[in-house]
Amino acid sequence: MNARAPRILLLGGTGDALRIARTLAPGHVYSLAGLGRVPADLACAVRVGGFGGAPGLARYLADEQIALVLDATHPYAAR
Repeated sequence: MNARAPRILLLGGTGDALRIARTLAPGHVYSLAGLGRVPADLACAVRVGGFGGAPGLARYLADEQIALVLDATHPYAAR
């Protein structure tokens, strides 16, 4: 991945998210809440589990130098 390209965190759990994840290059992250199986055919990193609320997500974004977050979670997800 180009060192100057912004890192992407894709919040998934839907079919649309999986289609997007399949286009992500190494260095980007596909995050799943933990339900279902983890796809084996992705070039990007896969992260499973929560972040620990807003403070945990903010810390993760800073620590991992994530510049863009794409929320492709289910539109009726409660959390």
